[in-house]
Amino acid sequence: MVSNLVFLQQILLSMGVGALIGVEREHTKHQRIAGVRTIALITLLGTLSVMISELSGALAYIPYLCLLAVIGYTFLLYYFRAKNLKALGITTILTLPLAFILGIFIGFNLYLEAVSGAILTTILLLSRDYSHLFVKRLTDEEIADAMLFGTICFIVYPIALILSPSAPITIYDTFSINLQSFLAVVIVVSLISFISFLLMRFWGHRALPLTGFLGGLINSVATVASLASKSKEKPSPLYITAMATASSAMLLRNLFLALLFSPKVFSLIALPIVAMVLVFLIQSFYSTTRSKAHRIELLFRQPFSVVSGLKFGAELFGVMLLVYLVSQFSPGSIGIAAFIGGLVSSASVVASISTNQAVWGMGNTEAAYLIMVGCFASLLTKIFTLITSASKEFSGRGIPIIITSMLAGAILLILTVR
Repeated sequence: MVSNLVFLQQILLSMGVGALIGVEREHTKHQRIAGVRTIALITLLGTLSVMISELSGALAYIPYLCLLAVIGYTFLLYYFRAKNLKALGITTILTLPLAFILGIFIGFNLYLEAVSGAILTTILLLSRDYSHLFVKRLTDEEIADAMLFGTICFIVYPIALILSPSAPITIYDTFSINLQSFLAVVIVVSLISFISFLLMRFWGHRALPLTGFLGGLINSVATVASLASKSKEKPSPLYITAMATASSAMLLRNLFLALLFSPKVFSLIALPIVAMVLVFLIQSFYSTTRSKAHRIELLFRQPFSVVSGLKFGAELFGVMLLVYLVSQFSPGSIGIAAFIGGLVSSASVVASISTNQAVWGMGNTEAAYLIMVGCFASLLTKIFTLITSASKEFSGRGIPIIITSMLAGAILLILTVR
């Protein structure tokens, strides 16, 4: 039996949780039958049903009985709504039993779960227009890839995580790999690409710098290559900004990976990478302040498909094996291995170093230098792309910006880790 204060708290919280969802329903005018008061009362009913069930063991069935009543009520609402109003939408109808369940959570003192569920539900309801736009912009092939990708992320990966050993396993001689960390890296990078692609589909066409940033999260080298080829077709100073934002996105993504898998190394490279990003943005801003808005469409084939995830996994494994072999046969040349890996994928270098630092016996300082070498290699690839594929104006203004950013990062790295 609850005290008076707890009773009052649970009553107010349950009504607030229901009202939050109800406000969205009334404000967006996506319903005619259930608003703030109705949904708040249904949530309150869920909380009260739990309180009643705790009065006596003979009343333990009350929450279940009330839930069946709410489900029956929603069924009748849907029937008469479909019959009289000719409206077949069921979003609001499904919200009613969900609100009741959130009320049950509060009755069982699961406050965080109830509030989190209400907030996420409200966000999902508010995203109605945006979600429809996303779906309309995606092709059938992309939707199929997204569904398969989701299956792997949220079904196959959790099963593999449970079944795979937590300790590193030896594959070749003394070459060890932690399957759990390996799968985690592949999923994280794939999710970043997946989310970036969806954002690009919706917002990327509005501004070239934003397009460059989102493209950089997917594949910065491919983004700069696309900008370089298009700069010959339609010159614009904003290509400089797009190149800078794409490179900045690559650096920030790598910094995020380091934070996830090696916080100590992250603390060493955070300042150099942030400085490089600032140099990119400041220089590009001054070179394009008076430029007019310009649009460009960057095309990525299957950016979040299973094939792209497997490709990144293969790149990651290859970089890990390369760094390991070089460290075994020529420890002094391990920086060359990181550089070669960075030419292929800087994210692979960051992930392989961060997740295997302890296994390979690397210190934090050595790992920080190797990660930065991988980032520098990716930037050098962009310089080569600008020299060979971009217009003279684009390459002439873009290359000094990249070089200046690299110098700033190198100097701060030396000052930070010495």
